[in-house]
Amino acid sequence: MLDNTNWTHEFSWQQLLILGDYFQLCSMPAHGLIYDEGDTGDSLGILIKGSAQVCKGNNVLTTLRPGRTFGEMSLLDHQCRSATVTASEDCHFLSISRANFEKLSNEHPALALKMVVKIAKLLSQALRLTSGQLCEFLES
Repeated sequence: MLDNTNWTHEFSWQQLLILGDYFQLCSMPAHGLIYDEGDTGDSLGILIKGSAQVCKGNNVLTTLRPGRTFGEMSLLDHQCRSATVTASEDCHFLSISRANFEKLSNEHPALALKMVVKIAKLLSQALRLTSGQLCEFLES
């Protein structure tokens, strides 16, 4: 299932097969709570099927479509969830827990580093987009 996400651009088929051993397939029905803002976070998800909304308070930040990740920050920084993720429709997603990520780091350190670099790129893109939106808001 990882081969149908944007992760395929960064990883070889062999690397995706290895990563697949550390991810778990999860399902959530429409309107189900995937992550709740403020909760302790310990996993990253990659949406495979369906859509989900990311909200902070009562504000919708974005709608996730297949191939998008969520929970990256909590996986890396061990902090509470910064937003709520709710299934907009029935969802399937792959999840890697902190324990499995640490296991990956011990067993395949180069692959774990490559995954961290991928996450850093995704977070950087999100920060650039947010910074641009903030500047537009401040200028208006």
